[in-house]
Amino acid sequence: MPVVYAGVDVSKEWLDIHLHPLGESRRFSNDKTGIRQLKRLLARHRPKSIVMEATGKFHRPAHRSLWLDGFAVAVVDPLRARMFARACGYLAKTDRLDARFLALLAESLRPPADTPPSPHVEALQELVNARSAAKCDITALQNRSKTATTALLRGELNRLVRRLEQHVERLDKEIERRVGEDPQLYRKAEILTSIPGIGRVTALALMAGMDELGSCSGKQAAMLAGLAPISAMGLPMGG
Repeated sequence: MPVVYAGVDVSKEWLDIHLHPLGESRRFSNDKTGIRQLKRLLARHRPKSIVMEATGKFHRPAHRSLWLDGFAVAVVDPLRARMFARACGYLAKTDRLDARFLALLAESLRPPADTPPSPHVEALQELVNARSAAKCDITALQNRSKTATTALLRGELNRLVRRLEQHVERLDKEIERRVGEDPQLYRKAEILTSIPGIGRVTALALMAGMDELGSCSGKQAAMLAGLAPISAMGLPMGG
């Protein structure tokens, strides 16, 4: 039997899978039923590696379900997958073709399997992203208020700003509550805020985006965050 590699292209509604070198392509719905069907197909062929494209939150249920059933799944950045396809000389883009190139990427590059983030980290990511979006909305509304020529519009915009600021305050409280209740998240926050130049907001954003920080020292966390001093040789300084 040939060694099989699988590529899974994920969208909101669909899971497109390609099995290489078998040349088999299938499409399943991106829901509980489709994920069960996907796992049955994979169980028959037991691929050595499965590569799945990161698509916001849409890949997470399939990734977690596959991981819990013992499948090795590597989640790759869409840009990396696209660059690989272009390096192979293909510019066309369809869901089925993307799945095929993800399978070829699995065979050629052998990316390591990824452990899905814990539900606590996923919740933190969602809350931090919502906070970031609200802060952007506040800035946009404040800029519009500064250029508004009518008192009515300025008043309406300022009321929206105050409402969003209250929304951010509630998000901050919920974020802090969740961090305080989870020992691993609390430890990450302690590691990051111990690094000079990293405040609480920056630390929470890094925690949401860099799950590797859970088992690092302060110096290692600074290196991952890109804040460690770099020598002329391009190596982190300080040992």
